[in-house]
Amino acid sequence: MVGVGASPHPVPETTTQQPRRRQAPFVDRVQAGHQLARNLSEYAGRDDVVIVSVSRGGAVVGSIVASTLGPHTPHMYYKVQAIPCPRMPRLSLGSVAGDGSVRIDTMVAESMNISSTDPHLLRQVSIIDKRLRRDQRAFLRLPPTPREMHDRVVIVVDDVVEAGDTMREAVMHLRHSFRPRRVVAAAPVCLADLRKQLQRHVDAVVDIVSPLYVGSVSQWYASGDIVVPSEQQLLERMFVRTSGRFDNS
Repeated sequence: MVGVGASPHPVPETTTQQPRRRQAPFVDRVQAGHQLARNLSEYAGRDDVVIVSVSRGGAVVGSIVASTLGPHTPHMYYKVQAIPCPRMPRLSLGSVAGDGSVRIDTMVAESMNISSTDPHLLRQVSIIDKRLRRDQRAFLRLPPTPREMHDRVVIVVDDVVEAGDTMREAVMHLRHSFRPRRVVAAAPVCLADLRKQLQRHVDAVVDIVSPLYVGSVSQWYASGDIVVPSEQQLLERMFVRTSGRFDNS
């Protein structure tokens, strides 16, 4: 018998449902590299293609891309960093690379009334140069040379293009220093707006995912910026020193 005021049907217990976490599309950068290589298949088996990785995460992706496109496809590592303008840090005055080469954007420098002999500029270049040379020397192969890059198809690889600074500065520096015939920017994840911006500097942009918002790296790689064993094995073949995390700055 149902008591007065009691519901004839049992009331289910209310539970707070946790929002489902979106599954990352890539298990690791090795898997992402294989997928990216499929999107670059038109460059397979060619003797005029060079793969250039611009970060350690990109080096994992790039090494897979290179070995998939062909057993003799060169894979190089080339670290490039922008030179920030003293009064406007988000504005680039040019770039410094791991081989010691420097590119100055003369239009920007002249508009900001900055001379190539400006003490502050030279000090910035020196600081960046020391850091990049240290990282470049950790790679077990020599940096690219004009002979290896001139009149080649250069595929510049990173693991995520989220701010665009690394990829943009790298392609501009490579064009300035080596005069390749064609430059392709390639990454498993490339922010949609940055994709459009990069198309002004390269001949093609190849990616797998082009979101409106990148967010954290863990949205795209299951392990985020933590190096997993499959990635560590490749890093140890390429670098003298490795750490447990990728630096995506």
